[in-house]
Amino acid sequence: MKEKSVNKIKKIGAKTLSGIGFGKKIIDPPSSESNKPLVYFAKNQDIKLVNEIENDLGIELPNDLVIEKGVYNFYNKTYDLKEEGVYRFVYPEKINQQRIVYEKDLDSLLSAICWVSSHGNTDDGKDFLEINNKVLNSKIFLTCGPKTEWIEDFLSKYSIKCRIVASLTLEKWNSYDNGHVMIEIFREDLEKWILYDLDNNCFFEKNKKQLSFIEFFSCVKDDNYEIKYLAPQSNMAISNFIDSKSNFDFNFILETKLLTEKLRRKWYKRVIQVPLITDGDYNYFFDETNRNHVEKYSSYYKFLKQDDFMEKFYS
Repeated sequence: MKEKSVNKIKKIGAKTLSGIGFGKKIIDPPSSESNKPLVYFAKNQDIKLVNEIENDLGIELPNDLVIEKGVYNFYNKTYDLKEEGVYRFVYPEKINQQRIVYEKDLDSLLSAICWVSSHGNTDDGKDFLEINNKVLNSKIFLTCGPKTEWIEDFLSKYSIKCRIVASLTLEKWNSYDNGHVMIEIFREDLEKWILYDLDNNCFFEKNKKQLSFIEFFSCVKDDNYEIKYLAPQSNMAISNFIDSKSNFDFNFILETKLLTEKLRRKWYKRVIQVPLITDGDYNYFFDETNRNHVEKYSSYYKFLKQDDFMEKFYS
């Protein structure tokens, strides 16, 4: 019975999916010459196609990741990029390109960053120039530390005030998951620092107010916060996280800790136990109870009394 079922699937596959590697090939696939360019726009959790327009005033797509709103040409077709966010330009079997339209909408820019990057480690170790070149034509795959460093450098080019924040677990350490690194951005419109976990496509709210890093830290234990997504919830490179030293595949672990919001909340509770904020060469923390324990981890972890910590980073 099982063999009969498999043969039936092969037969169906051969008739309907010829040329896509499913079933035996019985007819030739369409020529790639019949492919056409397509463009789509992505923002937050939505995607939509962008139709070509009749316009002779378009300019060729610049070789820069961030561009202004405008009318652009892609393979002799013209498109009006009138919204801020990320645009993908695809000519099947020829080229993939992506650009971010940004002028002043910071939320759209942060969403675009989430869209062009995924959690993985393929691009860990590359310098910013290599990453910036790759992202013109592909998603980039970085773990939280390298990704946040790239994001800090990226945002600073647009005079966006930001800083790297990190956290540690006080639970028993393993070899792969003992903390997290995120970005905190000073929002002029809100007159406060706001935490963004762009590695996981989100920020956090309580009572409809966006949270700073320290506010989020205070909410994690009681699970008293909301997660707001800047891009689809699942943003993991399920084939791009192989440890460079052990050659171990961590993709199963990624799925089991982050694939659902319930799992993410459980994971945040583990890794957000000691907050640290980077300033210069040091990461400052205020956990006096566990001071000796934390300082043993690294000479770059520096203790401040909580009042001094708050005065330094949030006054």
